[in-house]
Amino acid sequence: MPPYYKNLSRFGFLAFLAFFMTMNLLLTSCVDEPEAPKIELADRTPVAKVKAWFEENKTKLRLPERGSNLRTESQELILPFFEKEPDWDKFHHYYFPDGREVFEISLENTQKFVPSTSSDPDQESLAKRMIQNILFVKHPTENRFDPLIVRYYPDEETSKRDFKEINYQMIDEKWSGWIDLFSYDEHYLVGFQIEKGQITKSRTFKKSSPSGKVGIGFENKDVRCKIMETVWINVSVAGSTITITSLDTTYSQSCSIGGLDSSTLNSGTASNYYGDGYTPWGGGSTDSYYVPDVPLPKLTIYIDISISSDPRLSCIVDKLSMAGFVNKIADFTKTKDISQNSIIKLNPLTQGVNGQTTIKNGIYEITINSEFSSLNRPDILIARTILHELMHAEILLALKRNGETIIDSEFTSNFDKSINILYGTSNMASDQHHKYMAENLLLTMGSTLMEIHKNSFPEDYNKLNNYVKAQGYYPKGVSVDFYINLFWQGLEGTLAFNQMKSITTNPPIISLYDRFILDGEIAKTLTKPCGN
Repeated sequence: MPPYYKNLSRFGFLAFLAFFMTMNLLLTSCVDEPEAPKIELADRTPVAKVKAWFEENKTKLRLPERGSNLRTESQELILPFFEKEPDWDKFHHYYFPDGREVFEISLENTQKFVPSTSSDPDQESLAKRMIQNILFVKHPTENRFDPLIVRYYPDEETSKRDFKEINYQMIDEKWSGWIDLFSYDEHYLVGFQIEKGQITKSRTFKKSSPSGKVGIGFENKDVRCKIMETVWINVSVAGSTITITSLDTTYSQSCSIGGLDSSTLNSGTASNYYGDGYTPWGGGSTDSYYVPDVPLPKLTIYIDISISSDPRLSCIVDKLSMAGFVNKIADFTKTKDISQNSIIKLNPLTQGVNGQTTIKNGIYEITINSEFSSLNRPDILIARTILHELMHAEILLALKRNGETIIDSEFTSNFDKSINILYGTSNMASDQHHKYMAENLLLTMGSTLMEIHKNSFPEDYNKLNNYVKAQGYYPKGVSVDFYINLFWQGLEGTLAFNQMKSITTNPPIISLYDRFILDGEIAKTLTKPCGN
């Protein structure tokens, strides 16, 4: 859902303009005019329920203390608490991938907390370009919201954004900096470093420097966390007066996000990186505040006009985007703004190539061949091509994020195994992505395509199911094997494909390779439910 804004100053401005024109036309003497009425936040607006809940519960939104001197003696970074003043006129309204409703609202407070290091000592400039908002995350089962404070620290002026241009689920591909999450009462939770729209590192803060070197990573690779002394600064702006106060001296530990504990690495939630003792929604009464779990910052795919203006292709993309697995890895949007990191478009390609994925100026560009021979195929085969290219884009993204991806919780080690171990380092010039797909993603891709066919093209699916049963090809009905076989096209030459092809059988049992050829021919007889 796009951000929702309400201009509450328009009425007052129009009243003033009418008054000014009347004064000039009539040339009358000045008289006292009643003040233009202020328009209060309408009860029917989406954010009104959040405001009402916050006003009723804001005195209760504090984490339970774990010691009488928690703020002074804890090794946590806990910044001084100040009463939050949401600017209810400026908010984003969206949903997390798991369906939870979120309101992200600007904070009016002039008080800003800024991390200062020896490499970036200009706290005043950082304070001027930073944004601090409050997230209200709707609890999935209880009638309540759990707030988080999110602070955006752009690296440079080129990453400076105004409120409407950035939110926690809309980070554009040109933005670089740190995004830090705090509890409502300023317990530091986790930070994520963003480089041109991609998550590259996470960080935590402690009061004292961790002793020794911290070694992390898959298979004992020499990946180490970086520890840096950081002073937190309170920058307060009152008109033209700026007051800077030093707070805690802490030590940040930043780690490549792909090098964290593999057992929790890729579930896609920020709570995996929270500090000790923070378990989202740990139980208790509805009066208690618990730190909510949130996903990692997310990016979107823009549907180019070459696709959206084509009724058939637009229909296929819409059907594809409704599949559960696809929805986890990508958000599709027809609204072009700075938030997308990928684009899907229709363009001519080399004959015989149905699609390709490339990186251009930091954007993952998925191109579907516009030639007639490519488009004159059944809808499910075009959906297969798009899904295949989505896997390329996600692999590129995972490699840039040092292994962070939802498609494979062991991506780094599996990708390394698929390329280096099975093929040898001397064979790196050939297609690495296809080798990884053939070894690790065939079942996922096949199951997803079967879901799309069965749920989004039911008549075509039923026709196929009845045909393969009647012909005895799949006596119990079409199975996921049929859809896996459709993905073998494009993976020829991989070790997995050659192994599949080498397996022989005795009649009447059909070999796996012959089944692949047969299923490819059957697929050509399917239809075009989205039109010609």
